[in-house]
Amino acid sequence: AQFIFLRICVVFFSAMLMLPVYAKGPADNKQCFYVRKFSEKYQRHYFVRHCRKPKGFDEQVSTFLTSLTPDQHSALQRRLEHEKKIEKTRYGISFFEPTYILPFYYTGRPDFQVYSGTTPDNQKVMNAEFKAQVSLMVPLWVDMFHSHWSLTAAYTQLSYWQVYAKSQYFRETNYEPTLFASINFLPNWQLLVGMVHQSNGRGGSLERSWNRAYIDIEFSGTHWLVSIKPWVLIFKSESSDLHNPDIRRYLGNARVVVAYQFHHQELSLMVRNAIDSGFSRGAIQLGYQFPIYGKVNGFIQFFSGYGQSLIEYDHYTNSVGAGVILSNWI
Repeated sequence: AQFIFLRICVVFFSAMLMLPVYAKGPADNKQCFYVRKFSEKYQRHYFVRHCRKPKGFDEQVSTFLTSLTPDQHSALQRRLEHEKKIEKTRYGISFFEPTYILPFYYTGRPDFQVYSGTTPDNQKVMNAEFKAQVSLMVPLWVDMFHSHWSLTAAYTQLSYWQVYAKSQYFRETNYEPTLFASINFLPNWQLLVGMVHQSNGRGGSLERSWNRAYIDIEFSGTHWLVSIKPWVLIFKSESSDLHNPDIRRYLGNARVVVAYQFHHQELSLMVRNAIDSGFSRGAIQLGYQFPIYGKVNGFIQFFSGYGQSLIEYDHYTNSVGAGVILSNWI
């Protein structure tokens, strides 16, 4: 599991084996053509042979990737164009990951044990609560060093509020600052390389945190988008080794998101730690966005698995919630 990047390289180069390979030596008839010309000096016709230059490895890879996403105006390109417009505003702040409010969120089996003796008046954690996530980003350096790379800072906060309890309290809040560089290296393809810290800021026995370095490959068509995000743990002695040394066992080494838009609606699927755990400690999250009125969109979310929040990283839960969403994956 520690060699996730090695696995990616193996898969990548395996895919490259399926690409057309040009042999050395004279080009065959499929790669060459003849042009008929007339010589004024000798008063006769002759033929000139032209051969296409064999594609280099980089060009073969680009051709292969572009063939997977041939659409002219993809969901990713539309999102990037929208973000560029926002960059020109005074603050340049835009949405990063889904931002939503779920006034009703029900968990079938909360982790009662971990909260024992920590809630106001030692009350029992309720199944029904309020869930919300806000995720924003701001560009720090566009076109770094006159290249196509840009540096961006992002912040995501996920909160669970026991609003229906006798004495309301936030049972868990996760803070997730991120710094990443990104490049739109091909039409409909984007690469992000960054670092992310996530913690709940509780301190003591309830503290949960981890640091990761990651890459995120996004590609899309007109109505769909896929994000493949593998990571490795970093600075472990200062975070995960102190508070949750087995967190990778439950939250895994990668996350995959698939989103699809249709008739002003969006359906999304997030899968995490499914294959690495042998489908025993993974997590899936389904989201369904639908129009209500004007710019207001309803949102239904279903979660099943481990790691609903950091405090529950090693606890299995099934949850469902309903509310409104401000920004989604596409």
